[in-house]
Amino acid sequence: MLRRLAKIVAYSPRIQSLMERVEIFLPPVRIWHRAQYERHFRKFYPWERLFQGVYPSYAAALAAIPKDRPVGYDNAAAATFLGQHSPMLPSEYPILFWLTRLLGDPAVKPSVFDFGGSLGLGYNWYRPHGILPPDLQWTIYDVPAVVEAGKEILAREPDAALHFTADFSEASSSSILLASGALHFEPRPFAVLLAHLDTLPDHLLINKFPACARTTFYTVMNMGPAMAPYRVSNRAEFIQSLEALGYRLVDSWKNPELTAYIPFHPYESVAAFDGFYLRKQAVTP
Repeated sequence: MLRRLAKIVAYSPRIQSLMERVEIFLPPVRIWHRAQYERHFRKFYPWERLFQGVYPSYAAALAAIPKDRPVGYDNAAAATFLGQHSPMLPSEYPILFWLTRLLGDPAVKPSVFDFGGSLGLGYNWYRPHGILPPDLQWTIYDVPAVVEAGKEILAREPDAALHFTADFSEASSSSILLASGALHFEPRPFAVLLAHLDTLPDHLLINKFPACARTTFYTVMNMGPAMAPYRVSNRAEFIQSLEALGYRLVDSWKNPELTAYIPFHPYESVAAFDGFYLRKQAVTP
């Protein structure tokens, strides 16, 4: 246990940042440090959120993943990793605030399309707060392995409000599209996905989104049971791509508890994730 604790401390962002400053003057130490981190990165460390490398494309990041590791959440090991329940973190409260307002508005259709909603984490976070109307339709969109696991849960624990799908086109029938902590795993840009819908959702709630002022790039995340390409988007370009579809930015916020520290790449590391609320603008006749 002490050895594991020492490793956690040694590979923490603060210690890594200190070592990077020292290694500027000691190149051999930097070479040793990189080799040690690469070995550490390849192992299974649940909940440690490890990152490695900076790549220009999703394909390049995907090619950097070791061939013996599962990729993404579409596999048995990762599909149920996050579970159905976990403590609600402070980063969820902006979403709770806007869902309270939107779902309490009679003019808003009570339908939520939960992009990358896993096995219902968000649904189970917000339900105890009494904001979900009785006629709510909550659709969780995720990869096939997660959807299959979700349907098995519903077979044991029926919930009329909850539905799982691997078909993104079903977002067309929802008024609110929620994407919390999942868009950075999607190979295609979010605006491209939306542009193929028959009808755009009226409201976009985006949270726990890694963004930067630099050119969009990719890294590789070790999330425990699997690894995955991980996009860090240029913030301005991301917003502009949604505005081009007719959305207007209503609100934005920071998630300071969520970071993406990429060792040996201090300028690409993300100090705090972003959140946005965008509303579709009415078309003027």
